[in-house]
Amino acid sequence: MGPGNQEDCLPFSKAADVYAFGTIWFELQAKEWPIRNQPTEVLIYQLGSGEGIRTLLAQKGTSLGKEVTEILSACWSFKVEDRPTFPQLSDLLEKLPKLNRRLSHPGHFWKSEEYVS
Repeated sequence: MGPGNQEDCLPFSKAADVYAFGTIWFELQAKEWPIRNQPTEVLIYQLGSGEGIRTLLAQKGTSLGKEVTEILSACWSFKVEDRPTFPQLSDLLEKLPKLNRRLSHPGHFWKSEEYVS
């Protein structure tokens, strides 16, 4: 669809979806909400200015790791054109160090032959 189409009038965008992905991914990584216990006006300012995001990443960055913090920073970029696309995000996530999971971890649906008997 070209310029002036119905899609341009919708109140959401792919850049907003990337921002939302970053927020959910942060919650999964940090096990908490990105910005908590703030009045609505403060939340609007912090998110609208990008100030809250910078502060949050500065506070949580060391526990999340450099690579995760960089991806979150890109997802939450104030300029929508600086946010990655989902194919770019997929590449970035694929390059993250793999988790060292045990066989009992629910992410493993396979078992080696020694466990299948």
